[in-house]
Amino acid sequence: MFYHYKFWHSLKNPTYFTNIVEEGEIAGYKKRVFTVFILFVLLFAAREFWGMGTENLTSLFAMDLQNEYYVARLLSMVGAILWATVYFCFHYYGVTYILHLLTDIPYTWIKKIQLYVVTFLLIEKAILFVVFYAAGYTTLFSFLSLAPLALQVIETDFLLFTFNQITITTIVIVIVQYLFLSKWEEAASRKLLIVKLIGIQLFMALFIGMISVLPIKEWIARGLG
Repeated sequence: MFYHYKFWHSLKNPTYFTNIVEEGEIAGYKKRVFTVFILFVLLFAAREFWGMGTENLTSLFAMDLQNEYYVARLLSMVGAILWATVYFCFHYYGVTYILHLLTDIPYTWIKKIQLYVVTFLLIEKAILFVVFYAAGYTTLFSFLSLAPLALQVIETDFLLFTFNQITITTIVIVIVQYLFLSKWEEAASRKLLIVKLIGIQLFMALFIGMISVLPIKEWIARGLG
């Protein structure tokens, strides 16, 4: 039996949606996945075109190395598109697989829920970009995260970058995942499910916090040298 996929309607009706995921094929779902993926690529490309994250390339332009500057910007654009692809695939396929291992819920079922996750991540990044574009500058930490609050009492870079990954969207993601995935779990396992969902987010935040303070660019430069 086929069901027509309605993104926002399904989001507001988790019980209905989990039932149709179990019972039949969902028409129009793949189109939504492709649309979200393309929007990710376009957003990352727009941020790159605006110059977000390319501040260190400005020195090439200032030194009148225009050819080198344009080549660097082109390579940076390619890198941004590749990063958008990796980012989308990690959250849509990678996190889905991790949840599958932790819960034994069918992989294809969880993927349907992860589309909501990547959509909310897309919305968050779009909001940040619009605000930064309107302000004319970017900030090191997201105003949607706990980092600005943590900055008042903490000075450790690792902790600040970790808190920067814990945002309003993180809370929404955990809530959405729990509302849907708990429909496929036994009542006794639901408390453990919320622990697993929060644990995944905390692990990713800690990992990114650790990576953010490592001198990766210097290591790459030494390796190439």
